[in-house]
Amino acid sequence: MAGRKTNGCPFMVGSERLVDPEDDIALWVTVEFPEAMKLTHSDEQLMEFVVQQVRKHKTSVSASAQHYRRHLCLSLPVVGFPRDEEHFDAVMAQAKTLALWWLGGIHAHKVHLDRNVIFP
Repeated sequence: MAGRKTNGCPFMVGSERLVDPEDDIALWVTVEFPEAMKLTHSDEQLMEFVVQQVRKHKTSVSASAQHYRRHLCLSLPVVGFPRDEEHFDAVMAQAKTLALWWLGGIHAHKVHLDRNVIFP
């Protein structure tokens, strides 16, 4: 799957789905969601949960976005770090910055989450 653009990006602007970066240029930091959050949490609350999980390092890091392979998760692309070296703190810092950026877009009503990608 390396190098493949996904069509399952969970972020949308209006009815237009955004496109994830190529898998081969990013590491992906993934946060898992409890299924119950589908009915109990707004988009803002979901992204706040993502920020909290990244801050707590309750994530997984992989070579591809997991949100297009399975439900109940959201993956954030982190670029600029080699896959064969570990720069965990820097990767988490970039993931937190990106999660906060998306949260700001949701707060400003510029983007929203496609719950069909995240939840079954």
